[in-house]
Amino acid sequence: MLLPREGGRLGEALRAAGAEVTETPLQRRVTLHPATGVEGYDWMAVTSPATVTVLGELGLRPSAETRIAAVGRATAGAVSDAGWRVDLVPEGPSTAEALAEAWPAGAGRVVIPGSALSSPVLAERLRAKGYEVDTLPIYTMEALAEPPQELARGVVDRAYDVIVITSGSMARAVDELLGWPPATAVVAFGPPSARALAALGVPVAATAQTQDSDGLIAAVASIRKDTR
Repeated sequence: MLLPREGGRLGEALRAAGAEVTETPLQRRVTLHPATGVEGYDWMAVTSPATVTVLGELGLRPSAETRIAAVGRATAGAVSDAGWRVDLVPEGPSTAEALAEAWPAGAGRVVIPGSALSSPVLAERLRAKGYEVDTLPIYTMEALAEPPQELARGVVDRAYDVIVITSGSMARAVDELLGWPPATAVVAFGPPSARALAALGVPVAATAQTQDSDGLIAAVASIRKDTR
């Protein structure tokens, strides 16, 4: 199985479940330096663990009274690990749509730090609920100039039966640098990744129903069960 990103909890969980996993990034994260911070807001929405990492790198912290919403359990775990309280996590899929639906009615100021490539869906839906929303790009993702030779050779030799895609930018990097061998099943980490793959014309064998290790393991297991 290929997980084209740096090693982390997802890879560890897949190995614990019995998978043989190669973790090799095809992108690099580029930190941006915003002119403003995340203090003074009523809410902060966090849509990925990477956002928490970059906030720490930049020394940006929400105000003590700011409530924090996380898009899913994996992101909520990263927020908790940073020492911040999580006030809202949607049930079910870890998507912008699910988070916006779970968001309480009301008013106030919301900041959404994250990738410059993030979808505007969450900001748009919170504005429609009456909130004042600021998006704050703090990083972006760039594809490598070329893939690692061993990884490219493994794809050509069909060494991987499954490739896991965890973001739209990852899907585009794989499309650009490796391509999609027909014998390799593609698993999307959630609906946003699945939509990005569909836009590239890539068939998706399974989509994780929850964006965490349990959801991914179940999605991979469903493929292997179907192919027996």
